[in-house]
Amino acid sequence: MKRLTVWLVLAAGASCAEPPKTAQMDQAISGLAHLHTWHPTGQGRGQYGYDAVIGRVPEIFPFLVDHLLDETPTAIFDRETARNPTVSDACFLILLHLLNKPWQEFSDCGVFVSTVLPNPIFCIKWDGLESRVRVQRKFRAL
Repeated sequence: MKRLTVWLVLAAGASCAEPPKTAQMDQAISGLAHLHTWHPTGQGRGQYGYDAVIGRVPEIFPFLVDHLLDETPTAIFDRETARNPTVSDACFLILLHLLNKPWQEFSDCGVFVSTVLPNPIFCIKWDGLESRVRVQRKFRAL
């Protein structure tokens, strides 16, 4: 009888396994693609995708760094520049904000944030994929 009880407890526990953390974190970050507005200081607060990411700090940091290569466009659109920022742009600004780092610390990696427009999400310029990889390496070293 004891064996049967132990077996049933083990079987029940195996069927209710929690999804892997990687999948949860990647899903939260992929929600950044649904952001429709970005505030210069408040960022994406109040939007599900942003709040889902911020709610997982600090364990989500390495996943944000991984998504610096994610060029999926967000739903944010600027009529003046006719540009949709990408998930990587949002990840970069979130990382800077959470780690309290100025973007200038990453300028040697090939990223530039202009001040032409009042909203930084529209002002990020990358020097190609290599610059994203260099920024990624620098964040991993922090």
